[in-house]
Amino acid sequence: MVRALLARAYDSDPLMAWIFPDRRSRQSAAAAWLGLFVEHYVESGYVDVVGDDSVDAVAVWRMPDGSASRSSDPSSARPLLPTVSGLLSALVDAEHAASVAQGLAGIRDVTPAEPHAYLHFLAVEPDLQRRGVGRAVLAPGLERAEKAGLGIHLETTNADNHAFYQRLGFEFTAERHLGTGGPTLWAMWRPPAGATTGMDANTGTDA
Repeated sequence: MVRALLARAYDSDPLMAWIFPDRRSRQSAAAAWLGLFVEHYVESGYVDVVGDDSVDAVAVWRMPDGSASRSSDPSSARPLLPTVSGLLSALVDAEHAASVAQGLAGIRDVTPAEPHAYLHFLAVEPDLQRRGVGRAVLAPGLERAEKAGLGIHLETTNADNHAFYQRLGFEFTAERHLGTGGPTLWAMWRPPAGATTGMDANTGTDA
């Protein structure tokens, strides 16, 4: 359910449109690929959901307490899982998969060195967006970070998300272009409670 929601919510996101350019197969391919990350975070991270009979929204987090290693390949924690790059090569042609992998490697350059909470995914059912559901599903993670005295880092490739995150106290810290044909990625930072950012700016849809 979570991976399917991620695929639906990110269907028009520039990152998914770049990785899976065939719109007809994008949701199924994205669900399979993003599912690798979900499997990892369910076991060793934080996967917060809201919804009664269904999953209406999900927020996927890593905390610097040993949960959900920052490794870009979840299969490193579970050898029986296919690798991110291996599965991607099975879902798109090898040349495109290599180009995507090269572009995604640049994300490491915008990751803060200091301990922080990392919001990896936020997804809201498309029909429920802009109704406060995204803010609700983020609340537990924001509280965890605040109690731990941690700043929060995230990346987004969807400019529609900027205002939403800014209203929650996030600031831009970096902007990168993810390779040939790839989207622009913005890194954002929410300072620890009671702190200023102290960082130099390098300059799935609003929930």
